[in-house]
Amino acid sequence: MSQSTVEKISSVWQFFKDLDEGFGKYFDTGDPEVRTWFLVRQNTLPFLLCGLYVIFVKLIGPAIMRNRKPLELRTPMIIFNLFLVASYTISLTLFFINVPTLGFKTFCHGTRVRKGELVYLLVRCCWFVYILKYIEFLDTVFFILRKKENLITNLHVIHHTIVPIVGWIMIRTERSGFQSIPVILNGIVHIIMYTYYGLAAMGPHMRKYLWWKKYLTILQMVQFVLVVLFVMVIAPMSGCVIMKSSLWIDAICAITFLVLFYNFYAHTFTKKEKSKEN
Repeated sequence: MSQSTVEKISSVWQFFKDLDEGFGKYFDTGDPEVRTWFLVRQNTLPFLLCGLYVIFVKLIGPAIMRNRKPLELRTPMIIFNLFLVASYTISLTLFFINVPTLGFKTFCHGTRVRKGELVYLLVRCCWFVYILKYIEFLDTVFFILRKKENLITNLHVIHHTIVPIVGWIMIRTERSGFQSIPVILNGIVHIIMYTYYGLAAMGPHMRKYLWWKKYLTILQMVQFVLVVLFVMVIAPMSGCVIMKSSLWIDAICAITFLVLFYNFYAHTFTKKEKSKEN
């Protein structure tokens, strides 16, 4: 290896090292205990994983499958969707059971997270939902391996890429439990969504039971409207200790996804209904 190549590699490594240290200064305002957790303490790994996801989806995956036959992945897909439904259900159930004991006002005032305490369990539930966002990358991988690229819309890729990054920012910077409300709304939608995907994975004979896809998209849009109302109206009036940056990030993301999902809805369902009428 030449000296110039070594120097280039060294400079790139130093760049990422400096980037890592720089991010640490800006994103260390969250709870000290939570900041030590996996995919929270790392400053660049979440960005790297999301970047690799996009590269695989847009370049590597299609190139690998170009001259190959689509794979039959019915069983893995059913197991995958069942796992996600169970994971979201367990996380939200634990949250709903234990929040009344702690009291949401206590939770939303930035209570210090310590092992063995109830707030630790609640924050762990939110963290686990955050981890699920990376596991959900696999549904796109399944599309590629089955050569169903038509299902990989720009909305699909943008959503899978942005949500983990936003989750990381919130966990690293926010001590208040207010962020659990958007997480709960998202979790409920994902339980229903992955139930739909699980049924669809069972085969063509299930199509007659999947007439409600249109309403699933509507539910997703309702979720974003509720998030905007919560972060812009309810949260500021709640007395929770909330960083303004958290409110703006949530609002901007929710509005952006609302527009994207509405465009998807109009293109997918409204146009189909008009074509049927004609």
